[in-house]
Amino acid sequence: MRSLLERHRREGNGFPLIGGHRGCRCEEQENSIPAMEKGLSRGADYLEIDVQLTRDKIPVIFHDIDIFEKTGLPGLVQDYSYAELSQSYKIPTLERVMRWGREHGVYFALEIKSHYYQTSSSELELMPLMNEIVKGSDMVGQVEAFGVNYRALTALKRLNPEFEIGLIVPFIPEDPVSLMRDMHAMVYLSFVSNLRKDEIALLQRSGYYVSGAILREQQLIDYAIESNVDMFEFDEPEIFLDRKR
Repeated sequence: MRSLLERHRREGNGFPLIGGHRGCRCEEQENSIPAMEKGLSRGADYLEIDVQLTRDKIPVIFHDIDIFEKTGLPGLVQDYSYAELSQSYKIPTLERVMRWGREHGVYFALEIKSHYYQTSSSELELMPLMNEIVKGSDMVGQVEAFGVNYRALTALKRLNPEFEIGLIVPFIPEDPVSLMRDMHAMVYLSFVSNLRKDEIALLQRSGYYVSGAILREQQLIDYAIESNVDMFEFDEPEIFLDRKR
């Protein structure tokens, strides 16, 4: 992911990179490879997808913490085996998606889904498994892992210093640059309503990249673009095709 961000900054085209949120909003199932293909064909520069761990220790791509709405099953992803989940919902594995991404030169932002008091142990278990899959697919240079569980992200960075990480920062830190430096992070991700233009510029001058997270309100989208954030996620990337040209 760093190479994509560096190239974008060098080219200086004045418009953020657009991440296809869960692939994109379309007729295809979210977080599925067909949705990812549609997201790319509709103008996404990278794909934002969600990683969780099943009971039998298989990293899968699934958004919701509570899985009932999509599967009809009570509980969490970590409560079921991959086979059990697959009977109710077609869930791609991280390994399959990484192989596909390598074949097609895709960049990914991998969100580590967290409901900390319930899933923190699972997230720590996920880190070495995700690292091995990404390394084995030769995709380390094309991904970043991000989330709110800084303990898990720190564990990942210790396992593999080349694995880039991003921080979801839902609060306003006293010193965002120090936070990024201490975590050895690459992307600072926060709601743009928590970001002043001077703070964005300071983070960028300090060598970091700023994401406006997932945006839907036009006022916040306009502010993110005016503020020169490096990237943000959107459900319908095709909306920005004309503005990116």
